[in-house]
Amino acid sequence: MIRRDLKTQYLNQRNFALVLAGVVLAAIAGFFIYELKFLRAPEISIFDPARDLATDKDFYDVRGRTDPDADLTLNGRPLYSGGNGEFSERVYLAKGVNKLELEAKNRYGKTSKVTKYIVVK
Repeated sequence: MIRRDLKTQYLNQRNFALVLAGVVLAAIAGFFIYELKFLRAPEISIFDPARDLATDKDFYDVRGRTDPDADLTLNGRPLYSGGNGEFSERVYLAKGVNKLELEAKNRYGKTSKVTKYIVVK
């Protein structure tokens, strides 16, 4: 009966090259999966107002979060979002129905919109 040394049986040049190629391919695939985020539109989460509402105030503070690299507008006006994507803006309201349209656009041209309505009594 011939016994083979375990090191020569499993750890040889061919197996080492296969493992190394597998690690490199996995790293490349991971990079492309991470970069494929351009296929999706940026998300917009509105914290306040959580839903459409009626108020008697003539202003309202809109708060929320979007993707950090997205360009954000409120009714066509650019909004600043911090490094983590959070934003806050005071909006002055007119009597009647006020439409708040938030739009986020990433650098790949994908956009998403959220519309809220505030009625001032």
